[in-house]
Amino acid sequence: MNSPKCEELWEKIKLNVLNNLKIHYLKTYPAEILHYYNPKITSLFKHYTRFLPLFVAENEADDLKTIAQLEFLETLKTWDPNKCPDIWPLAQLRITGAMKDHIRFITKANPASLHEWVTEVANFYLTINASKNFENEVENNMQIKDALTTLTPREQKIVLDHIYKDKKFQEIGEKLNISESQVSRIYKKSMEKLKKQFPVVK
Repeated sequence: MNSPKCEELWEKIKLNVLNNLKIHYLKTYPAEILHYYNPKITSLFKHYTRFLPLFVAENEADDLKTIAQLEFLETLKTWDPNKCPDIWPLAQLRITGAMKDHIRFITKANPASLHEWVTEVANFYLTINASKNFENEVENNMQIKDALTTLTPREQKIVLDHIYKDKKFQEIGEKLNISESQVSRIYKKSMEKLKKQFPVVK
């Protein structure tokens, strides 16, 4: 039977004991720890990337996996088994948050706004695919995204505002503080630049 003095002593040293154990396991067995939790980490990673645009998920896959693993190990450092016997609920929240932070950083926006980008790409695809000059030209969203990067930010805005948001050149010009004729010229020039990005243009 534990004496009050033993319990009092344990209360004083248990935090240090726990932290030393964590340090020992993290230094000695990080690979084994990650291997044990890999199915859960991988499942969480795949679930999160399902909701990202394909080109983002593909380009950032390796970084997101690494972030998920490192964040799990970071969670282990702060985990208190006395308060929460199972580490995974806390790790799940922290890993998801870390992946979201990474996407926010690379997109300079909230991940939710990526849905708007997907919609813009889809509408742009439908528009140019319906054109005789672009029949069967676009194979996937990545090709469209790459083509759009050849445009300046202002050119991208004009093209997407006109195609996706169905704005008139006059309205776009007022917002950009340029004339309607300037918007028209920039739009036509931008479309010519985009056409050159596709292999079969008549």
